[in-house]
Amino acid sequence: MKPISVEKTSREDELLKQGWTRRFFASGSRLQETAEFYKSMALEVHLEPARAEDLACSECHPQQPSTTIEGWYVIYTRPGEGAGEGSKQDEEMW
Repeated sequence: MKPISVEKTSREDELLKQGWTRRFFASGSRLQETAEFYKSMALEVHLEPARAEDLACSECHPQQPSTTIEGWYVIYTRPGEGAGEGSKQDEEMW
């Protein structure tokens, strides 16, 4: 297997400028579990359809790197509103 260089697309650049952090890609129940986990940590979650170029090796993806992979998504997160402020209950505890 030959590793491929993954160049950032203009869409990814746009998301990064908006404060999103690329995490990884997943599908099915793992996607749902992970999205719920990040949300429980007060993070916003954004899903982008995964493209063949998101795979790590040239043998794993179709000829056209921009082709989407059905059912797979790239997970992005960013701090949710009010992140880092702590709750009133937390303040009272300490």
